[in-house]
Amino acid sequence: MTDPNASPPSVAPIIPPPREASWDLPCDPEAVAKARALAREALADWNLTAAAEDVELIVSELVTNAVVHARPPIGLTLYARGAAVRGEVVDHSTAVPRPVMVTLDEEYGRGLALVEAYATRWGVDPLPTGKVVWFVWSRS
Repeated sequence: MTDPNASPPSVAPIIPPPREASWDLPCDPEAVAKARALAREALADWNLTAAAEDVELIVSELVTNAVVHARPPIGLTLYARGAAVRGEVVDHSTAVPRPVMVTLDEEYGRGLALVEAYATRWGVDPLPTGKVVWFVWSRS
Protein backbone atom coordinates (compact mmCIF):
# COMPACT_ATOMS: atom_id res chain seq x y z
CA MET A 1 0.00 0.00 0.00
CA THR A 2 1.26 3.48 -0.90
CA ASP A 3 1.76 6.02 1.88
CA PRO A 4 -0.76 8.83 1.20
CA ASN A 5 1.45 11.31 3.08
CA ALA A 6 4.56 10.58 1.01
CA SER A 7 5.86 13.33 -1.26
CA PRO A 8 5.50 12.66 -4.95
CA PRO A 9 8.73 11.91 -6.76
CA SER A 10 10.33 14.99 -8.20
CA VAL A 11 10.05 15.26 -11.92
CA ALA A 12 13.00 17.05 -13.44
CA PRO A 13 12.98 17.91 -17.10
CA ILE A 14 15.23 15.71 -19.16
CA ILE A 15 17.89 17.90 -20.72
CA PRO A 16 20.30 16.14 -23.02
CA PRO A 17 23.95 16.82 -22.36
CA PRO A 18 25.58 19.18 -24.84
CA ARG A 19 27.35 17.62 -27.77
CA GLU A 20 30.89 18.84 -28.32
CA ALA A 21 33.56 18.66 -30.99
CA SER A 22 36.95 20.35 -30.85
CA TRP A 23 39.82 20.68 -33.30
CA ASP A 24 43.26 22.26 -33.56
CA LEU A 25 43.73 24.10 -36.83
CA PRO A 26 46.86 25.15 -38.70
CA CYS A 27 47.50 28.87 -39.01
CA ASP A 28 47.27 28.94 -42.79
CA PRO A 29 44.56 29.70 -45.37
CA GLU A 30 43.68 26.00 -45.79
CA ALA A 31 42.44 26.05 -42.18
CA VAL A 32 39.34 27.97 -43.25
CA ALA A 33 38.10 25.28 -45.65
CA LYS A 34 39.02 22.58 -43.14
CA ALA A 35 37.05 24.38 -40.38
CA ARG A 36 33.97 24.65 -42.62
CA ALA A 37 34.13 20.95 -43.48
CA LEU A 38 34.59 19.94 -39.82
CA ALA A 39 31.65 22.11 -38.76
CA ARG A 40 29.44 20.71 -41.53
CA GLU A 41 30.34 17.14 -40.55
CA ALA A 42 29.70 17.70 -36.83
CA LEU A 43 26.35 19.37 -37.49
CA ALA A 44 25.31 16.51 -39.77
CA ASP A 45 26.28 14.00 -37.06
CA TRP A 46 24.13 15.96 -34.59
CA ASN A 47 21.16 16.18 -37.01
CA LEU A 48 21.51 19.96 -37.18
CA THR A 49 21.80 20.35 -40.93
CA ALA A 50 19.38 23.30 -40.74
CA ALA A 51 22.14 25.21 -38.95
CA ALA A 52 24.94 24.14 -41.29
CA GLU A 53 24.93 26.97 -43.83
CA ASP A 54 24.82 29.76 -41.23
CA VAL A 55 27.28 28.12 -38.82
CA GLU A 56 29.73 27.34 -41.64
CA LEU A 57 29.68 31.00 -42.69
CA ILE A 58 30.27 32.21 -39.13
CA VAL A 59 33.06 29.67 -38.54
CA SER A 60 34.65 30.63 -41.85
CA GLU A 61 34.75 34.32 -40.95
CA LEU A 62 36.10 33.78 -37.41
CA VAL A 63 38.78 31.30 -38.49
CA THR A 64 39.79 33.63 -41.34
CA ASN A 65 40.24 36.43 -38.82
CA ALA A 66 42.37 34.17 -36.61
CA VAL A 67 44.55 33.09 -39.54
CA VAL A 68 45.04 36.65 -40.83
CA HIS A 69 45.31 38.63 -37.60
CA ALA A 70 46.34 36.27 -34.79
CA ARG A 71 49.08 33.89 -33.79
CA PRO A 72 48.87 30.12 -33.62
CA PRO A 73 47.73 27.80 -32.34
CA ILE A 74 44.12 28.17 -33.42
CA GLY A 75 41.35 26.05 -31.94
CA LEU A 76 37.75 25.54 -32.99
CA THR A 77 35.12 24.08 -30.68
CA LEU A 78 31.43 23.56 -31.40
CA TYR A 79 28.79 22.72 -28.82
CA ALA A 80 25.16 21.87 -29.50
CA ARG A 81 22.23 21.59 -27.15
CA GLY A 82 18.87 21.06 -28.75
CA ALA A 83 18.74 23.25 -31.84
CA ALA A 84 21.26 25.81 -30.55
CA VAL A 85 24.94 25.83 -31.52
CA ARG A 86 27.77 27.63 -29.75
CA GLY A 87 31.12 27.99 -31.47
CA GLU A 88 34.45 29.17 -30.12
CA VAL A 89 37.60 30.12 -32.00
CA VAL A 90 40.66 30.43 -29.78
CA ASP A 91 43.84 32.15 -30.88
CA HIS A 92 46.91 33.61 -29.24
CA SER A 93 46.51 37.30 -29.92
CA THR A 94 45.10 39.76 -27.43
CA ALA A 95 43.82 42.07 -30.19
CA VAL A 96 40.04 42.30 -29.95
CA PRO A 97 38.23 42.08 -33.29
CA ARG A 98 35.81 44.91 -33.99
CA PRO A 99 33.44 45.44 -36.90
CA VAL A 100 34.56 48.19 -39.28
CA MET A 101 32.71 50.30 -41.79
CA VAL A 102 33.65 49.48 -45.38
CA THR A 103 32.68 50.91 -48.73
CA LEU A 104 31.18 48.86 -51.53
CA ASP A 105 34.45 48.70 -53.46
CA GLU A 106 36.55 47.40 -50.55
CA GLU A 107 37.51 43.75 -50.78
CA TYR A 108 37.98 43.02 -47.07
CA GLY A 109 36.40 43.98 -43.77
CA ARG A 110 32.91 42.49 -43.89
CA GLY A 111 33.58 39.36 -41.82
CA LEU A 112 32.33 40.54 -38.45
CA ALA A 113 29.32 42.20 -40.06
CA LEU A 114 28.42 38.77 -41.44
CA VAL A 115 28.96 37.19 -38.02
CA GLU A 116 26.63 39.81 -36.51
CA ALA A 117 24.02 39.14 -39.20
CA TYR A 118 24.01 35.34 -38.90
CA ALA A 119 24.75 34.72 -35.20
CA THR A 120 22.13 35.15 -32.52
CA ARG A 121 24.89 36.76 -30.46
CA TRP A 122 28.67 36.82 -30.40
CA GLY A 123 31.49 38.19 -28.31
CA VAL A 124 35.11 38.06 -27.26
CA ASP A 125 36.51 36.80 -23.96
CA PRO A 126 40.14 37.37 -22.99
CA LEU A 127 42.37 34.45 -22.10
CA PRO A 128 45.74 34.58 -20.30
CA THR A 129 47.53 34.00 -23.62
CA GLY A 130 45.03 35.24 -26.19
CA LYS A 131 41.28 35.28 -26.62
CA VAL A 132 38.22 33.27 -27.52
CA VAL A 133 35.80 34.67 -30.07
CA TRP A 134 32.48 32.93 -29.56
CA PHE A 135 29.06 32.88 -31.17
CA VAL A 136 25.68 31.38 -30.53
CA TRP A 137 23.37 30.37 -33.34
CA SER A 138 19.79 29.34 -32.77
CA ARG A 139 16.80 29.04 -34.99
CA SER A 140 14.88 32.31 -35.10
